[in-house]
Amino acid sequence: MQDADGVTASRISLFGGFRIEKEAVGPLWLTGKRGPAIIAYLARCPGMSATRERLADLLWGDSDSEHSRNSLRQTLSVLRRDLSRAGVDLIHSRKELIGLRPDAVRVDVGEFESGLSARSAPELETALALCTGPFLDGFYLGSNAFDEWAASERERLLSRALESMEKLARLVDAESGLAVADRILAMEPTREEAYRLKMELLVACGQRDKASRTFEACRSILKKEFGVDVSPETRALWQSLSAADVSSGQQSVNGAPAVQHTGRPSISVADFVNLTGERGDDFFAKGLVHDITTALSEVASYIVISGLSPLEKSGEESRASAPRARYMLSGSVQRSGDELRVNVQLVDAAGGHNVWAQKFDGHFENALAFQDRIAQSVVLAVILELQLTNWKVRDKSPPGPPEVRRLVNEALMKYFEMTRDSLLAGIELAEKALSLSPDNARAKRTLSILISMGVAFGALSREQGQIEHALALAEDAVRAVPDDEIARCILSFALESAGRIDEAIAECRHAISLNPSYPSGHGDISMLFALRGQLSEAVREANEAIRLGTHDVIDFWRHHGLVVALFAAGDDRRALEVARKVVRTKPGFVRGALYWAAAASATGNNEEASRAIHHCLSQLPHLNLGNVCPGFLPRYMKDHHHSRLLEMLSRAGLPSS
Repeated sequence: MQDADGVTASRISLFGGFRIEKEAVGPLWLTGKRGPAIIAYLARCPGMSATRERLADLLWGDSDSEHSRNSLRQTLSVLRRDLSRAGVDLIHSRKELIGLRPDAVRVDVGEFESGLSARSAPELETALALCTGPFLDGFYLGSNAFDEWAASERERLLSRALESMEKLARLVDAESGLAVADRILAMEPTREEAYRLKMELLVACGQRDKASRTFEACRSILKKEFGVDVSPETRALWQSLSAADVSSGQQSVNGAPAVQHTGRPSISVADFVNLTGERGDDFFAKGLVHDITTALSEVASYIVISGLSPLEKSGEESRASAPRARYMLSGSVQRSGDELRVNVQLVDAAGGHNVWAQKFDGHFENALAFQDRIAQSVVLAVILELQLTNWKVRDKSPPGPPEVRRLVNEALMKYFEMTRDSLLAGIELAEKALSLSPDNARAKRTLSILISMGVAFGALSREQGQIEHALALAEDAVRAVPDDEIARCILSFALESAGRIDEAIAECRHAISLNPSYPSGHGDISMLFALRGQLSEAVREANEAIRLGTHDVIDFWRHHGLVVALFAAGDDRRALEVARKVVRTKPGFVRGALYWAAAASATGNNEEASRAIHHCLSQLPHLNLGNVCPGFLPRYMKDHHHSRLLEMLSRAGLPSS
């Protein structure tokens, strides 16, 4: 690898100790420990740079300001001399900032964290292989501030490695996964999540006795080390697993089907209670449960179990045969004359708290139509609520009347399908909801994001009126509910479409301050940082978004943000790898395919670049170099990033006009 000036890049290894080497030459020798400490710290800073004051305090915190500044100058002088002798130009300074040249260095920890976004087992194994030991293992400076920073980073990276190993264990076959789980427990013997993982995998392998011993081993070590019992989640998992008799066709001892733990959340739909006792209402309740179960079963993201047995058993027998699941959907039916009321609630069985609840009113004379409407509304609401729960988001915008709520939920489901046709269908639904309730903030923000995404996908032309309409809707939604992080991110996206990047970043920051666990906030600000040229921050935020929102329906969008940052940073090989994933996940996302073409061109894969451009033009024949950016792609704020993107697209074969 060479930088822009043709200088061979250096590689910094921070796992297992400190090591710096010049590619094709070998390890470099540096004087003392403080020079390596400066390089190690800068390699992990945003933008690979820090102020002189921060470095002085970090390394010479016990000295006064004058002495620490003087020590820093001397150390930097020795460090530059050592690097210069090896022909390495790595350190740059600008007024109060000291930094590394990002284009002249590769860092194993950065590559490791970028690689953890992988969705296939081989790619994840490659990333984990970079973690050859603890961060800066054995490297102690004797400065409290530096050593505390290193210890904190060491703990954080170990946690990320263990989480990714657990992810790997679920991507490979059960026996290989068990080997990974044992490695995790060897590294962290008190990690309760790894015991749960091993229990699931043992049951999947038919080793129920070993799963039992694993549960007891977990209890024993937690009692010994911390004086505590296992968590309710571990106990609930064991109760669920212990109900399964794998050797008898996946049936429990009392005849209930066992829930298979495949990483997908399971939902049990219980019999709805007939509160009025009318026999006709029993049939209505059972039909409703059947419709909801059937509709939920068509959603591949969930495992769905009906509370009705095949023989439609009732009473204690039915309850005894009901399997355990992560979520329980239950409800009641009540009638007064011709008026029907159905109450539905979704409960987190492990935590015991309500996730969502809603009531529906209708007429008995239209029971079948009412039943269809409830089933559809329940399924849409459950899918969306579980998505928000996964994101640790509580929707603060009032949902509005039932029909508006139903239309908005349908519009959001069309949004999450993320095709040009689905986005247009979603716009129609959101507009209808807004016509019924013109002041509804949830409908406004939904229509705003559908319009903005419609432009991004090429479903709508990039007209100023469209962009201004989306922006006005989002601003209204934020004014109505200022602490709604969803509305803040939607406003940010509308501002990005309008080219107002700084304002968009401010809205994203506000959203993240409201909810640091919201993946869309981190993903959106990653894209914005990339466009503004803050590339290290962009990569960091993209990886955080991917970690928080792993495998959800808009995961491709966060990976696309990573591509935009990597391409601008000149990491074309990695940009191409991630761009390929984006296109495989969402072939109709032409923005992603354009970056696929640009990255392929930049890496010399000319045939692949040409194929990528053909893919784009087959969907949007009018695309050309004159209208692609900013007409279709958002424009990089730095001219050299923008020019390079257009140059690579031209090389790939995008027509000039």
